[in-house]
Amino acid sequence: MLYTCYLASSLILPIVLAGFFALLLSPLMRRAPLRWLPRGVSALLLVLALLGSLGATGVFLSAPAAEWVRKVPFVMREAAPKLREMVETFNQASRARASLGELTGSREPGGDTVVVQPPQPDLIEATPRVLGPVLAVILLTFSFLVYGDDVLRKLLMLRPTRAQKQLTEEIVQQIQSDLSRYMLSVSATSAALGVATGLLLWQLGVPDPVLWGALAAALNLTPIVGPLLMALLLALVGLSQFDTLGAALLPAAGFLVLNGFESQVLTPMVLGRTMRINPLAIILWLMVWGWLWGVAGLLVAVPMLVCLKIVASRVQAWNRWSLLLE
Repeated sequence: MLYTCYLASSLILPIVLAGFFALLLSPLMRRAPLRWLPRGVSALLLVLALLGSLGATGVFLSAPAAEWVRKVPFVMREAAPKLREMVETFNQASRARASLGELTGSREPGGDTVVVQPPQPDLIEATPRVLGPVLAVILLTFSFLVYGDDVLRKLLMLRPTRAQKQLTEEIVQQIQSDLSRYMLSVSATSAALGVATGLLLWQLGVPDPVLWGALAAALNLTPIVGPLLMALLLALVGLSQFDTLGAALLPAAGFLVLNGFESQVLTPMVLGRTMRINPLAIILWLMVWGWLWGVAGLLVAVPMLVCLKIVASRVQAWNRWSLLLE
């Protein structure tokens, strides 16, 4: 299965992403006023609303994000002296190695330095490789929303007994409701974390606090890995903006405090104990799907783990796996 997911990722990943978006949006189609509209119209409105919100967010944040990308070399240059203070022990070891080299008559490699420029990607060639999967996800999401219930009814007809049909229908309905509840709750708590992070950075005088707040909310959708990456980015930004080491580490430290409150208090209070998953299982699951599918795998890993836990809790033969994930 792992080899298949890795080698056929260009085929499987758009289907998984589309199924995830369809499961997330399908409960909305049963609510007024969308349920009074034809399924094709309701699905089209939901897909357009999702694309519009993502596009508006991208357009709003594109300018400050591009500015920070342009300033990355300057940020690293400003942060380098403070980083050297934090790793002075390693610098002393390096100087000792250099002194030993002088005593033994060896010399550090010098002379002309040859800089090898990596080949620049061709934008014209890269565009179809990116645009094709995106269009496939959009089309499949629309198709799943329109024809998903028909496929489910035909799937239930294939089950041999009435009990198996009822169990399959209950599992699908629980996945739809619980996954939507999970993602909406996590999105709400992540948005609250993003707002709090933006206010904190604005209070500390960090430039573009809205950008960093939005990035904190987005990265928080990937548990453990996302917040750690955000703390690292804020540490680099703080090192480039403030003179003293304590003030430089304050943005990252403040974010970690806010994230700890969100993950240990706010999210469990919203989701309850039933949706909580073993952190070790989350880390291992993220490692597997991050290795298989990269960033996209990190985004869909936790929703897939939630679906697996729901199925394991309803199928008697898989109850041991459900207890292991709790």
